[in-house]
Amino acid sequence: MTVFELCKFLIERKRYEQAAMQNKVNVFYANNQLKDEEYTQLLTEIDAQQTQA
Repeated sequence: MTVFELCKFLIERKRYEQAAMQNKVNVFYANNQLKDEEYTQLLTEIDAQQTQA
């Protein structure tokens, strides 16, 4: 399982609060563990969940 797949799984299962998950995604991106498009997709999913809540 890649870092992207793991983050997506955690976002879909709502394992962390929005701010905590966004921080994790930012750290993975800063450490070059996520590609630009993966980072954008994860942030979009985090934002979509926030608007649903």
